[in-house]
Amino acid sequence: MKKIAVWGDSVLKGVVLEKGKDRYSLLKDSSIELTKKEFELTIKNNSKFGLTVTKAMRLMDKSLSKGDIPNYALIELGGNDCDYNWKEISENPDGEYSPNTPLPKFIESINTIIEKFRANGIEPILTNLPPLSSQKYFDWFAKNGLNTDNIKKWMGNIDRIYKHQETYSLALMDIANKQRCDLIDIRTPIILEQNVDDFICEDGIHPNEKAHKLMANTFINYITKKMAY
Repeated sequence: MKKIAVWGDSVLKGVVLEKGKDRYSLLKDSSIELTKKEFELTIKNNSKFGLTVTKAMRLMDKSLSKGDIPNYALIELGGNDCDYNWKEISENPDGEYSPNTPLPKFIESINTIIEKFRANGIEPILTNLPPLSSQKYFDWFAKNGLNTDNIKKWMGNIDRIYKHQETYSLALMDIANKQRCDLIDIRTPIILEQNVDDFICEDGIHPNEKAHKLMANTFINYITKKMAY
């Protein structure tokens, strides 16, 4: 393992919601920072809050045009892509709505990213998505004056939030399989915990410090095995 570029959203940026406060902060011992401490690696974390696959592709193109060619690119995207404009849904539950990036477009874009990195001699590595808490997330975004009855009417069931996000995570695993691309499973270790909500911030979508330790262990185990070959 040599030079690694990380392309992710706020999850791998290490953004957490401070407990008891409506304020986000950067976790000092995030999964990426804990991984960096374990190995003598050059890891450039390009992750950004709110990053979607479309925004990421523009930043990746800009980085490649500057000659920034790492050995590996770790890609963690999809959490923002699968989200909806809940305010619009709240105002008109009878309308038709698409997520920020519809699933077919998301799949197409991830495949393009993989092919582009490979064309530049960079080995892409995907992650799937950490789990979210449907109820926590619903309570979080709905408290901003939104019409919860309208949102529930459109949604049908609050658990649909989890299942919808899961389709993007499963798509990433399917892409990795078809593209013969390594995938680091950061979802399963959290799901296997006795109480998954204990590993998710109060906003329902950001892994907390305990979850970042689990993700770091997953990254460390992957790199250890990678270095053995």
